[in-house]
Amino acid sequence: MEQKEQLPFKTFQLLQIQCQMNNKFLAGKLQIKQQILRKQIETFQLKYLGDANDPDTHFIIELQDDFQNQFLYYGDIIAIKHFKSQLYVNVNHDQRHDHSGKADVSLMEKPEYFVIQPPEEDSILLLKYLNKKIDDPFRLLSSDNRNYLFSHSQKEQNKTLVKAKQKLDVDNKNEGVWKFVYFESDNHILKMFNIVKSQPIFVESGSKIIIRNWWTGFTLHSHTNMVQLGEVQEVTCFSHPRDKNDYWSIVKQQSKNKSKYINREDQIFLQHLQTALYLNVSDEESFSQLGHLVLCSLQVQFFSLQSKFSLLIIAFDEFILEMNKPFTIKFNNYFLAQSPQAAESKIGIQQECIFVENQTPACLWIIEKMI
Repeated sequence: MEQKEQLPFKTFQLLQIQCQMNNKFLAGKLQIKQQILRKQIETFQLKYLGDANDPDTHFIIELQDDFQNQFLYYGDIIAIKHFKSQLYVNVNHDQRHDHSGKADVSLMEKPEYFVIQPPEEDSILLLKYLNKKIDDPFRLLSSDNRNYLFSHSQKEQNKTLVKAKQKLDVDNKNEGVWKFVYFESDNHILKMFNIVKSQPIFVESGSKIIIRNWWTGFTLHSHTNMVQLGEVQEVTCFSHPRDKNDYWSIVKQQSKNKSKYINREDQIFLQHLQTALYLNVSDEESFSQLGHLVLCSLQVQFFSLQSKFSLLIIAFDEFILEMNKPFTIKFNNYFLAQSPQAAESKIGIQQECIFVENQTPACLWIIEKMI
């Protein structure tokens, strides 16, 4: 078989994942361990290989949502399955790190989901990655525990392993950067996935939806827990698994456009289905003081919906809200965003939700699912 690159990349095809720092390929190698009573246990360890023809370097990328036959885009949430073992790449789920803040990465039966992030966070440079199929390098951020995958060298053991940590070295632009390589396969089973869905799915007013952050993979979430300030219902950003507290109804109001679909700059409200309260914003600062407090209340608050592109390119004036396409939610001059800080309630790894004045990647959202 001959290796070649094909762009853009599709899901459910044999792909290789190449490290930008050492140009080697991520691989899963079978390890045999001797246990008590001479019992042998097979485990798979993640490492790097330079041989592109080694079948241990073959992976399949699975999308979290139902769009299994589409191309890969920046902002997609994926599971990474090792083709030979049929196991998934996982960051250490017990949340333990070593003294340097690094966590182990291994192959396990249960999938873990990662956000495909652009390799740079600069808001201006970020524009070129929106709604773009993968054909450039990227980072992989676990949407379960906010760890990045990166190359880790253990010189004393003369080998290089895959590790994970929450903060990358800002002075090393290649740390945690990967790229896909397409591997031509004669496996006819995989050819059944070559049909690509291309029809857009537009969002109607009144749709029941799950909204997630384009940058982190966390969902817009609320629950009956109250925040101390004013005893109002907390709104957070939540990871996996998705649950009923992630369900919202999106309804447009006062729109010049009579279409049943939600358009750019339509005024909308978001109602939390489990509690029947509405997304709202306070003049008070949030718990972290990084933005305005986001809450749910009986009061209906209207927001404007804008395509990120429409801020800069006139050609997108006829923007209609579409599943899996980034947008921003704006109130006056503030944007809904995921905070880098934990939520006030300290439930699990939920993050704070805030309104901020300056747009960042954390201000971008996606309709993940209609329920």
